[in-house]
This record gives sequence, C-alpha cells and structure tokens, in this order.
Amino acid sequence: MRTWIQALSLRGKLMAGIVVCLLLPAVVSFFVSNWFTQDVMKEQVTRNSQESLKIVDQYVANQLDRMLYILNLLQFDPDLHLFVTELGRMDPVRQPYEIVQTKLKLNKRLDAILASFDPLYLTILLPNGDFWANYSSFDFDPKQLFDKPWYQETSELVHYQTRWVGGETNYVRNTDGVRSPYVLTLAKPIRSGDQLRAVAVVSLDAAALLKLFSSSKKEETLLITDREGRIVFDKEMERIGTLFPFRDQLPSEGQASLIEVDGEANLLIAEALNPHWQLVSMSPYKQASKPIQAIRRIDFLIQTLCLIVFAGVLLYLTGALTTPIRRLAQTVVRIESGHLGERSGIRGRDEVGRLGFVFDRMLDRIEMMVQSIIREQEHKRKAELAMLQAQINPHFLFNILNSIRMRILLRGDAENADLISSLSSLLRMTINRNNEFISLHEEIEMIGQYVRLINVRLGDRLHLKLSVASDAVLAEVPRFVLQPIIENAYLHGFARKGGTITIHAHLLADGRLNIVIADSGVGISKERLERLRADLQGEEEAKERTSTGLSGIGLRNVYERLRLIYKEHCSFVMDSEPGQGTTITLVIPQQREEE
Repeated sequence: MRTWIQALSLRGKLMAGIVVCLLLPAVVSFFVSNWFTQDVMKEQVTRNSQESLKIVDQYVANQLDRMLYILNLLQFDPDLHLFVTELGRMDPVRQPYEIVQTKLKLNKRLDAILASFDPLYLTILLPNGDFWANYSSFDFDPKQLFDKPWYQETSELVHYQTRWVGGETNYVRNTDGVRSPYVLTLAKPIRSGDQLRAVAVVSLDAAALLKLFSSSKKEETLLITDREGRIVFDKEMERIGTLFPFRDQLPSEGQASLIEVDGEANLLIAEALNPHWQLVSMSPYKQASKPIQAIRRIDFLIQTLCLIVFAGVLLYLTGALTTPIRRLAQTVVRIESGHLGERSGIRGRDEVGRLGFVFDRMLDRIEMMVQSIIREQEHKRKAELAMLQAQINPHFLFNILNSIRMRILLRGDAENADLISSLSSLLRMTINRNNEFISLHEEIEMIGQYVRLINVRLGDRLHLKLSVASDAVLAEVPRFVLQPIIENAYLHGFARKGGTITIHAHLLADGRLNIVIADSGVGISKERLERLRADLQGEEEAKERTSTGLSGIGLRNVYERLRLIYKEHCSFVMDSEPGQGTTITLVIPQQREEE
C-alpha cells in the first residue's frame, strides 16, 4: 500500500486524497448519524404527535369544561337552583299553570346562557317524572332518559359528583334537520342537602368532534377512554363501550410507547382530558416518521450533490494547480541534464505563476552570473599577475626607512629621526595583518604614533589624553578599531586644526571593556547626528561618508566590524552637541562570539 502511494505522482496523490477525504468521511458520517439519530428521530416523531394530540385535547377539554359549567350552574346558581327545586315539588296534575310559568322562567334564564355555547342539549329530569329540556320533544321524549342504566347510578351520587356517561346515540335533530350519529353526555344530581331535586343531563352534539376525529390520518386511531380503558368516544360507533385492546400498554402522560400491531410498530400516546377521561392516539410509526424521513432523504441528496460538485471543482482546481508544477519539474530535469537555456514559460497571477516567473528570471541571472564569474576569473588572473609584478617587499621598505633614520640620527637630527621611526612603526602596523586582535596598550601606542605624525603638520596642537585603568591595559581589541575614530575627530571635529582627544578605558563589572573617546571639537548638529546614527544602523545611505585616510575604513566600517565580530553583545554609541564636542562610547566583550 505504501509503495503504491509513493509511486503516485503529486497530482495522483492529491486526487486520491481528495476522493478519500471527501467520500470516506461522508459515508462514515451518514451511517454514524443514522445510527445515533434513531432516538432523536423517535423523540421528534413523538413530539410532533404529542403536539397534534394536544390541539385535539385542548378542544375536547374546552367542550367538557363548558358542559360541566352548565351542570355546576344548575347546582350553585341560587335562582336556577330555586327554579329546579320548585319544579320538583309541583304536582303536574294540580299545578300545571305554575309549572309552565316556572319552566318559562327557567327557559328565559338558560336560553341566554346556552346560546353562547356550541349545540348543547340540556335535560332536567325531575323526581315527579316531569322534565325540562331546551330542545323539541316531538322527535324524542326526554322521559326515555329515566330508563337509561346510568340514570339510577347518577341519582345515587353524592354532592358535586358527576356521571361521565360518554357516547350516546343522538336523540336530538339539529336545526338543519340532520342528526349526527351520537352525542357526548354528562349527568349530575341536583341536591338540596341530602334530598335529590333533579338529575341534570347535558349532551354535546358530536358532529364537531367527529369531524375533528375524522380529520386524522386514515391509519391513525383517535379515541377517548376512561381510566379503566373503556372506550367512551370513537369515530366508529360500534367500538363505544368496549375495552381498548392496548389499555395495559398505555404510557403515562407526556410519554410515548412503541407497540407491535400485526408486525408493524405503532406509536401510542395518551393525554389526560380530566381525572376521568383521557385522549388516546395510536398511529403507525413508519407513517408518523415519513415527513422526517423525507427531510433526511432530501438532506442526504443535497449533501451528495454538493459533495459531487465540490469534488469536481476541487479536482479541476487540483489539475490547474499541478499542471504548471509538473511543467516546472520537467524544466528542472532538462536543466539538470545540461540544457541551461531551458525556461518553463509559466506565467500567472497566482503563486505558481509567480514561482514560474521568478524561476525563469533566476535562471537568467544564474546564466549571467556564470558569464560574469568567467570574466571575473580572467580579470583576476591578470590582476594577480600585475600585482606580482608591482609587489614591493615590506621588509625592504622598512629597512630603507631605518637606514634613512640612522643617517638623520648620525647627523644629529633626533626629532626627524623619531618622526621616521613613528612612520615606520605605523606602516609596519598597517601592512602587518597577521594578527586581527591586539592588546589595548598596543592600539593606544599606534594611536600615539599617528597623533605624533599629525602634529608634524599642526605644530603640536592635537593633544591626546589617556586614562586607562590597569585592568584594561592587556584587554584585547580588534586592530585599528580606535584609529578611524581619532582620524574622524581630526578631519571633522577639529576641521584639521588643533584640539584635545581624551581616551578613557576600564573594565565593567560583567567583564566587558568600556572605551570612551571624547574630542573638544565643533560638535555635530542634531539633524546631522541623526543621519549619522541611521547610517551606522544601515537604515539609509548617508550623503557623506567619513573619509578613510590611511586606514581605508571609516566609522561605519568600525561599527560593522564590531557587529560582525561580537554580534549584539557589543555597543557603539555616538553623542554630540554643537560647540560641545563629540563622544563615542564602545563596549567590547572580552570573549569573541564564535562563528
């Protein structure tokens, strides 16, 4: 496997990597997400079903609350309770007029209340066998309700209890002349103390409930059961009064359970309507999860399509990127074989295009440099020959100077003999470059010779003051590190006139050598000083460079030598004010930085 990967080109590796890095995570992510989202999907399906069931639950509960309101009104409203009590006491044979008047009062009071509700059929069954109803008794005699099995059970209930009858065959024709299959019925005894005054029966036209229950999906079962699991209301009339077959598997409120029905998973949910009844929904899980599954399939298709498009774009971009690189590699191979005039010709605004342009330009420069080196080597050989022809032996020059000094000394001119001796010593130090580092006292001795030669021209007007601590005498410094500074003070600080140069030297606590060179010259303006400091740091080119004179180096060369030798462990500080002279402070480590 590893050998096969290594055998692929860069383009092949990138394309293989794209395919693996895109397809493999997508496939793994699909199966992993499908595994871990089963519970989430079940929870979502359950939540959706519960939300739908709560809407039905709220509607049915509101209808039941209105029915209870009417029954409680008959029990607790003083006027209505009085009307019902009077009707129960009256003899239908002896007091027909009084009964009619009382029923009219009851009608007047209840009609205003019942008019604000959905079709509710209210029947008041009196102990004397009489009744009051808010519907016509031509199609149905309300006295038939006395024969219902639940009538006797209701009349035996104690105060405030209600008989939740449930679904009953409809006995009232509505205003449209259409009778719904059945009604939802509640019954309640009306008592004064322990004495039964009436049994109030209120029935709700189930047309609205049937329409609501029938609007559910075909595969969904929606019904109302009591706490024992007996069906009290269903869109299929024949099931009312029977036991719900899955009553033992009903979940607690707010929960859901999956049950197997004919080999298919069904989602079972229950919502309490009141302490006596509950609303039950049972629907195929596959059917309930179909919208979510559809969304997941669409999401998967969109992701797959985006993945294909993204992979195609990425492969195209990879080809566009690797083609110039392949051309560049081919150019390098041809150049390696000796075709130095070969060029890639790759151009563009992206990185590869700029790389091709820079690569071709680099080849042009290399070719030019090869030609330049050939010419330079030829010129160098000629210069070496000329230098050998013009070379003078330094020892011959020193011997001639010593001979001249001896002749002048023999004639009694000691002063000029000393001058020639100083010149000979200075030349010897200049020409002899075997030792790059010398002791501080040797460097100061050479400075003394240099000042002595300058004073030949100035007439002893350039004074050198030394203050060197004993522990700094043998300190090691680079050769000619102080001479350019003295020369710069003479040429620019004193304008080739007289003055005083003071050199202080001592070792610091960390072992570094501190040298301070101060002159009493004209000083430097602030602008000029800033420009000189910038020049020393290499930030800009100064318009004027320090004259190098005998040494051939200036202040910048001193600074660059120190930085080259000691790197950041040394310092070179220049301070000056107009008319106050110039001070240069050098701090030199005693252990040189190793290359």
